[in-house]
Amino acid sequence: LDTGVFLVFLDREDSNSERVLDAAAEGLFLPVVSFHTFQEATHNVLARRTKDESSWLRYFMWTLPGLEVVTADRLQSMQRQYGDRVADPSDLPHIQAYFAAECDRFITVNRRLTRMAIREVVAFRTPREFLEELGLPVVETPQGI
Repeated sequence: LDTGVFLVFLDREDSNSERVLDAAAEGLFLPVVSFHTFQEATHNVLARRTKDESSWLRYFMWTLPGLEVVTADRLQSMQRQYGDRVADPSDLPHIQAYFAAECDRFITVNRRLTRMAIREVVAFRTPREFLEELGLPVVETPQGI
């Protein structure tokens, strides 16, 4: 799960991102995030909202059932891998976490990331596409977020 999925969940009343997180909470799949996801989400929410909302989102993320957090030390061995295919260095820990945890889908609302060269080896899905694969109802939203 990319950071944007959590941010859309926080910002929109009903979204495909929220439904993906509901599916994770129901145990329909095992969610994986990079350690960097917590930093990005906290920074983003603190810039736009309150400290309490930032804390709530962080708590929500940590309490997702079965959540696997790929820590910085696990990514050390991948330090130089995939950087040539990811234009934005802040996206790299998420991509490396995808490979470190042997994920089979990368759920993101970041269209810029899905257009980078890494798309050739990463199975990107919008929240809507992922819900459709799970056979779950979707919300009609721009870009499937």
